[in-house]
Amino acid sequence: MFTDEELEGLRRFPEIGREELFRFFTLTPADVAFVDPGRGRGPADRLGLAVALCTLPWLGFVPDDVASAPPAAVARLAEQLRVDPKAFAGYGRRAKTRTDHLRLAARYLALRSGPCHQGQSSSE
Repeated sequence: MFTDEELEGLRRFPEIGREELFRFFTLTPADVAFVDPGRGRGPADRLGLAVALCTLPWLGFVPDDVASAPPAAVARLAEQLRVDPKAFAGYGRRAKTRTDHLRLAARYLALRSGPCHQGQSSSE
C-alpha cells in the first residue's frame, strides 16, 4: 500500500519549522510534572517521553526512528526539562521503553481537560 519513500517518511521525523517548534515543543507546567524524574526517570527517559508527548499532537504518531527527532526540538525540550540534550542519545535502546512511553503519552494527552494539547505555555 505504501511506497518505500512513504514508509521511510513514517520511520523518520520530518524537518520542523520555527512555528511548529514553538507550538508543539513547549511544555506546560503539567507536562513537566508528567515527565518528572520523581517517577524514576533519568534524563534520557524524560527527554524521550517528552519527545513522544510533543510529537503525537504534531504528527499524530511517533516515527520508529526516535533518534531522528529534530535536534532543535530535543534541545528545546532539554532546556525546559533542565537536562543535557546529549542525554537523548541514550534513549530508547529498548523497544519496550519506547512503546511504554508512547502509551503513557497517548493516555496523558487523552486525559487532559480543555482544548487539544497545543504545547503553549505562559513562558512564550
